[in-house]
Amino acid sequence: MSGVDFGELGGLAPGRCGAGADVSIREGGRQWLVRDIDPDARARVFCFPVAGVGASAYRGWPTRIGDIEICPVQLPGRENRFRTPAHTSMDMFAKDAADALHPYLDKPFGFFGHCFGARLSYGLSVELAARGGPMPQQIFVSSCLAPHRGGYFGGGRSGPFTPETTDEEYMEELRYGCEQRGEPTPPDELLALSIQVLRADIALTCGYQPSGAGSTPLNVTTISWTGDTHMRPEEMDEWSDYGNVRQILLTGNDFTHRSAPADLLQAIADGLPERIGVLTP
Repeated sequence: MSGVDFGELGGLAPGRCGAGADVSIREGGRQWLVRDIDPDARARVFCFPVAGVGASAYRGWPTRIGDIEICPVQLPGRENRFRTPAHTSMDMFAKDAADALHPYLDKPFGFFGHCFGARLSYGLSVELAARGGPMPQQIFVSSCLAPHRGGYFGGGRSGPFTPETTDEEYMEELRYGCEQRGEPTPPDELLALSIQVLRADIALTCGYQPSGAGSTPLNVTTISWTGDTHMRPEEMDEWSDYGNVRQILLTGNDFTHRSAPADLLQAIADGLPERIGVLTP
């Protein structure tokens, strides 16, 4: 999978949800969302962040694509949910997310995730299927191996991040990533917060052992990027075993999805057309 989105480390501080984010958090399931839900939207796309950061990863996205509402998901353990323990297992995440988001699955919906976020999208889809639905009309998986291939991620110079990665190695890689992108390096206290979240995310993804391919057929759009340094397009081919799969190659790199390029938004709109059959578990 792609590396950690170093450019969003500033959003990890308690009480922050990214510059310019429209935050409206209420009790219950709404704490998982950073904006009020629009009851008049025709469809919704719930967007899951990359490892180590929160919903501020989607601050560059529009609130809608035509009549499709964009719904960034705020995970526990980060940003304005900093005091809530982060999930360390897919089972815990999927059950909590299914409970929290269920009231907002009353319209046709899809999931989008890049790298770690795509793996969350799949795990949640499996949980919804086990409950008898409702099911996403499409999951959009960007730069992510097929679920059975494992959950490694990160572009550390010593290899992917694992549960055995030390704090010193994390710190070095986080600083290096900021340098590579020409961004100021956050203070050590903020990097330490990032490491806490990364450790939980790594425990979750590395510990997830999904059922065999095809056990939960889905409509899947795989999205690869021409300049992705961590995920070659052909590495996503095995998603073809997971249902009705559409493969897309877009121009960009590991971080291009953050800016919501027009061709990515069009791919999402194409995957949630006005007339689409109901997907049942």
